[in-house]
Parts: sequence; C-alpha cells; structure tokens
Amino acid sequence: STNRAPRYSQPGIPGIELKLKLELKLLADVGLVGLPNAGKSTLISKISAARPKIADYPFTTLTPILGMVEPNFGEPFAVADIPGLIEGAHEGIGLGISFLKHIERTGILVHLIDSFQIDPDFPLKAFNLINNELSKYSETLAQKTQIVVLNKTDLPDTIQKIEVFKNALKDIQILTISAITGEGVKDLINLLATNLSKS
Repeated sequence: STNRAPRYSQPGIPGIELKLKLELKLLADVGLVGLPNAGKSTLISKISAARPKIADYPFTTLTPILGMVEPNFGEPFAVADIPGLIEGAHEGIGLGISFLKHIERTGILVHLIDSFQIDPDFPLKAFNLINNELSKYSETLAQKTQIVVLNKTDLPDTIQKIEVFKNALKDIQILTISAITGEGVKDLINLLATNLSKS
C-alpha cells in the first residue's frame, strides 16, 4: 500500500538559508535595579534561595540572577537581580544594554538605593541617574511600577539621608530596609505580593 523501501530519487531544489540571532530575555515578575553595591545580591539572597556572589566591590554580579520568593500570601514570584547600572548604561556602558533587556518583561521594578554614602544627596542622585538610564533605554521600562527602597538603614548616619530623600520625593512611597539584618524585608515582600496580585 505504501512505498516503504523506495528505490529511486529525485534531484532536490536549492535550500533556503537564514541567519538568526536569538536573544534570551529572562522572564521574572520583579526586577531589581540600582547602582553597583546597592545591595541587590544581598537582598535576593535574603528573600529567595538564590545564592549569588556577594562582595564589597562594584560589579560583583556579572550575570542576571533569578530567585523565587514564597510570600506569606499569594502566588510565589520570580525576582531578577541584574548587575548594577551606571551612567551611560543605555548606550552599553558597563554592559548596560545586555542587562536592561532582562527587566523589560518584568511587572514591577524594585529600585534599590544605598543610603550609606557620605554625600547626603547621594540617594536622590542615584534615584535620578537610574531613572534617567531607564527612560533613555526604553520609555516603556521607565513607566513600569517602581517600588523605591532605601537599603543599609542598619548602618550609622543614615537617618538624615533618608529624611533628605523622603522630603525630595514626597509623592513616592519609599520603603527602608536592611538586607543584611532583614529589617523591613518582610514589608517589601508583602508589598510586592500585593501589587503582583492586582496585576
């Protein structure tokens, strides 16, 4: 009924050649953004089972890290820790473009800011720099829901800087945490779970 062992062939036709460049974009619910050494890796290790390398020098994280968070209520959610962004990241400086693409598909951005710098205006400068880079890279990315988090509040002399920052951004909800001690981290997880359940 069918020709199971054919004994003839036909000349083929020229094939089609196609060159593709495939890009992997991580899929996460939450993206952590901030300058190098803001404490992003420490935070993701605190809220998930992810164990990124943590050290006190810039660009310890060289590739994006994913972690799953199990909140007290709601569904588990994925968090992406991307390497620290610097000025000019939207142009590829510091490999910024290759990092920024991983947070394009996130629902929420956690903007982590180091509150333990000598300059009392540093948190505001860091906030503006990162938001400027996000908007230059993609207006869609700049419009994403952001949760602004001041980290390292367990260290001395951070209270004044936190107040300066909060006074400058009165219309924005700002959380304060210490990723090392865990202070305020549960509040952050609950806020993320609440926001994700609404979307």
